[in-house]
Amino acid sequence: MKNILITGASGMLGASLVNDLKDQFNVYATGNSFFKEQHTQYMKFDLKSDYYQELIEWANPDIIIHSGALTNGNFCEENPNDAFNINGISVQKFLRATNNDVKIIYISTDAVFPSSLHLAKELDCVSPENVYGKSKELGEFFLKTSIDRNYTIIRTTIFGLNLNTNKTGFAEWIINTAKERKELGLFTDVLFTPISIWDLANEIEFLIKTDNINSESLHIAGEICTKFEFGYKLLDKLNISTKTLSKSLISSYKDRAKRSNDQSLDSSYYSEKYQRELVSLDQTILKLKEHYEYN
Repeated sequence: MKNILITGASGMLGASLVNDLKDQFNVYATGNSFFKEQHTQYMKFDLKSDYYQELIEWANPDIIIHSGALTNGNFCEENPNDAFNINGISVQKFLRATNNDVKIIYISTDAVFPSSLHLAKELDCVSPENVYGKSKELGEFFLKTSIDRNYTIIRTTIFGLNLNTNKTGFAEWIINTAKERKELGLFTDVLFTPISIWDLANEIEFLIKTDNINSESLHIAGEICTKFEFGYKLLDKLNISTKTLSKSLISSYKDRAKRSNDQSLDSSYYSEKYQRELVSLDQTILKLKEHYEYN
C-alpha cells in the first residue's frame, strides 16, 4: 500500500483529500494547526521550517500531495516572505528532502495567469499579477526544473465546505452571510471556473490509481461563470433567500490585492487526454448541497 503525505490537511482541500484517500492508501496528514476532526496520522508542521527531514522520516511517502498554501491575497501582499516560503520554496525543500522516486502532486492556481487570458490553457505563458500568483509560479518552477522527478502540477479553483470548523471558505461565507440576512455583494465582472473539493479529490485519486503522475501541468476546473452567477445558483440550490444578494464590481474595491478579472481555466486537455468528463456547475453545486445537508 502506497504511503501518501498530504500537506494543508487542516484546510478545505487537504482535509477532503485525506477523507477520500485514507481507506485506500496509508495516508499521513500535516497542517499548520491541530483541530478536532483531524486524521489519526497527523503532524502539525510549519512549512516555513528549514528542516523537513522529520516530516519525511515520519511519513516515508511514495507520493506527496502538496495542497498546503497561503491563499489569502491581501495577506500574501502584506507578507510576501511568508507567501514565497510557504507556497513556493516549500516545493524546493520537499525536493531536497526526498529521493527522486517520490512523486509530487502540487496544487497550483489560476492566479499564475494574467487578466488578458480567457480560458487559459496549460501551454499559455504565465504572468501572475499578485504575490500569491508569483509564489505559486515559483513552486511550479522548482518542479519544472527538477531532474528525474515525476510530478503533476494541477491548476484549479476550488470551493467546498471545511471539515475544520475553525476555517471558512468562499462558499461558506456566501451561505452564512445570506442566512444572516446581511448585504452580500458578488462580482459580475470576474469570471472563474470553480470545481468542488470532492470532484477535484476524485480526479487526484484517478491520477494516483492509474499511475498518471507524468511530469506535466494540468488544468482541472469546472464550468465558467461569474462570481455572482455562482453565488446565486448556490443559494438557490440550498433554498436560501437571495434578497440580500447584489451585483458588484471588483474594480470598485481599491483596498484588496490585485486579482485578474478573468480567472478562467480551460480543462479540455486534461479531459481529452485522460477521457475524464468534468461535471457542470449545476452538478457540482448539487454535490455541495448533498454534503451541506448531510453535515
